[in-house]
Amino acid sequence: MAYYAIAPILCALVQNELYMHLYINQVYAGQSTNQLVVITSSQPQGFGITVINDWPITDGANTVGRAQGLHFQSGQTSQKWYTSMNLIFEDTRFSGSSLQVMGTIPQDGEWSIIGGTGEFVAAQGIVEHNVIQEAGGAWTYELKIHAFYTPMQSSGVGAYGCNSWKLGP
Repeated sequence: MAYYAIAPILCALVQNELYMHLYINQVYAGQSTNQLVVITSSQPQGFGITVINDWPITDGANTVGRAQGLHFQSGQTSQKWYTSMNLIFEDTRFSGSSLQVMGTIPQDGEWSIIGGTGEFVAAQGIVEHNVIQEAGGAWTYELKIHAFYTPMQSSGVGAYGCNSWKLGP
């Protein structure tokens, strides 16, 4: 017989709210590229081209993480790029934590935050992104991150009473 756990409805989960203002540096041409085309296409609009990326995330002056994932040309009639990537933090405060994001890459838009790890467990939210500089085969994106996440030490799970799990068959 399988067991399951249900957190009590009367106990509210503690959520933290996160705001970050960061930058991604994408270099798509030249000798210092930080992405790689792994599937090419002969289709109109480049439909199906797939690119792996490892873009640095900065706070303006210092590298605080990496944007690692993939994006591919998902539009047959227009330049629409779908992306799925992890924003992996390497700075002291959030080292080892990540946000999982997905969406499309027009020059300006939003990505959905669909999860997280480390400090950002169960994150949900959005990343507003805007291209603020385009030069010499490189784009700089400004990111405005707004997320909610549940710190695991504050999940309402405990030994007794309102903070206990109910186990059932």
